[in-house]
Amino acid sequence: MKNVYLASVGMRSGKSVLSLGLAMNYPGKVGFYKPFRESMINWNGEPTDQDAVLLAEVLKLEDGAKLSPFVYDIFKPVSMNDISSKYNELSKGKEFMVIEGSRDFANGYSHGISHMDIASALDAPIILVSSTSHQAIDSVFMFKHFCDENGLDLKGVVLNRCEDTKEREFLEKKDIKVLGEIPNIPELRTFRVSEITEKMKGEVIAGKSGIDNVVEEVMVGAMSPQVAVRYMRRLKRKAVITGGDRTEIQLAALSTNTSCIILTGGIRPTRTVSARADELGIPIVLTNEDTLAAAEIIDHLIARIDPKDEEKIELIRKAIRKGVDLNAIW
Repeated sequence: MKNVYLASVGMRSGKSVLSLGLAMNYPGKVGFYKPFRESMINWNGEPTDQDAVLLAEVLKLEDGAKLSPFVYDIFKPVSMNDISSKYNELSKGKEFMVIEGSRDFANGYSHGISHMDIASALDAPIILVSSTSHQAIDSVFMFKHFCDENGLDLKGVVLNRCEDTKEREFLEKKDIKVLGEIPNIPELRTFRVSEITEKMKGEVIAGKSGIDNVVEEVMVGAMSPQVAVRYMRRLKRKAVITGGDRTEIQLAALSTNTSCIILTGGIRPTRTVSARADELGIPIVLTNEDTLAAAEIIDHLIARIDPKDEEKIELIRKAIRKGVDLNAIW
């Protein structure tokens, strides 16, 4: 059986996209294992890693909770035996295993269960997934140094949201193999109002007919109404986050291309705003979160890929097939 370990040097590196793309393009029986849960969602009544749920649903594998069984606790860490035993269980009957590491390669280092330790224990070659930021590129070289020092097989790097050749050329001049690039896929940064409502545990109090509206942009309406209108006219299919007492901002949002309005602080809008939202089919989502917390929730939501979103999933499959040297990985 073959396997590969996907490591990264920071958040939003593209591991989830690469995991899904590799798994969907493999021509045989493929399995998935992510030892440590990170981005948690509620699935079948229990907290589960969202990448594990995604792969479980798309590939028709075991229950998502089983694919990502552990939570890293620096004071009560799991053992490498536990990690290896779970891998052996999940890999039975599979021809290829995609193993997804934590978002930070230092995670678990103090207990010998880091990226490098797990890859070594599972005898898995490593693919490093990286953004093209200067900090991330520097971290690639540091990671390669650690692999060389520990005798690990760093198969190469996949660059995420790469729109130029200069990063590839720079890495290859310094003897780091680039296995491919994942292009910027704007559709992956869109989501539906229903996802916002679920994630915030909010209540749709008006405009319910637009619950499946697609959100492309997010705007915090904390400025004056005059300034807000100028910004709102530039943004299409947006979610506007504002206080429930900011009636002028809400009406301005309803007069432009808006997918939903998120009212923070648990303050309900006026009847005029609610009636207009119902008429236009623009949902108003009421949450008890403050504006900053609501913005952070949506910021994390942008990285989520819904297992039911077949269009996004097909875009990922095609992007990985086109942009990554799959034969080298297989």
